[in-house]
Amino acid sequence: MEAYRGVTKPGMDILKEACDLHLHTGPSIFQRLIDDVEAAEQARSAGMKAIVLKDHHQQTASRATIARKFVPEVETFGGVVLNYAVGGLNPFAVVAAINYGGKIIYMPTTDAANHIEFFGSEGATYARLFKTVSGRQMSYRGKRGITILTERDELVPETEEILNLIAEADIILGTCHLSPKEIEILVEEARNASVKKILVTHATWPPINLSVEKQVELARKGAYIEQALGVHLPWTYERANINITVKAIREVGADRSILSSDLGQVNNPFPVEGLRSFYVLLERIGIKKEDLRTMACANPAKLLGVQ
Repeated sequence: MEAYRGVTKPGMDILKEACDLHLHTGPSIFQRLIDDVEAAEQARSAGMKAIVLKDHHQQTASRATIARKFVPEVETFGGVVLNYAVGGLNPFAVVAAINYGGKIIYMPTTDAANHIEFFGSEGATYARLFKTVSGRQMSYRGKRGITILTERDELVPETEEILNLIAEADIILGTCHLSPKEIEILVEEARNASVKKILVTHATWPPINLSVEKQVELARKGAYIEQALGVHLPWTYERANINITVKAIREVGADRSILSSDLGQVNNPFPVEGLRSFYVLLERIGIKKEDLRTMACANPAKLLGVQ
């Protein structure tokens, strides 16, 4: 992680003790830049404290156990994304992930109704990746995207049960690719269910597009607001606006904000290098270094329980 002739890159001091709650690794249905162990090794080289592995189609908590065995210096965790591949809003998948040591239960991503509505009925590129042994392509035709709400805007029973399981385990709820309305209702109901750790995921990404005012409101209700580098980069189908992200950080406040990479895609930089660049960019725009440390190190460590 050192530059040419030993010159230290800017941002490396913030990476020490940082935690990345959002990175995508292999094995995966999607092509990934690094696997679980390589991600942990790179985090170790930068002096990071913890990382959380995310996969759209399988739980990663058991994979994290293997990564910790090879790289014990880094706390590597996982969770489960509640897409169709694990049965959607499936409490049994949640229980399994918790028993494997999962730290984050993610609401649907690529199978979320909001995601499919935004990118089209085939869910942008994602549906093309599902093929049977004979090569037949799976399709969303005749199958609705996943929503956490009934037609009366109440939580479906499975979501209520999932919130209770998260509260009991005292782990993190991630909102992921839900709509703004779903996120608002979910945060309120999560509080009612005694969920203490709520993470509003890549809040400024256009498919979610939470206004700064709404982010502030959710933070006041106890949620942490994640700002992720990945959704600002050129590969993204719809890029977030860095100026809006900076405004959100300032108005939400560092004490309720989280900085993550959301990297691991083959067209992007390695997660550790991406995070370093993200910190440098934000500091040059005017975010104070002590606030960067709060968002990169203290807040995610608190959510993970690795203080």
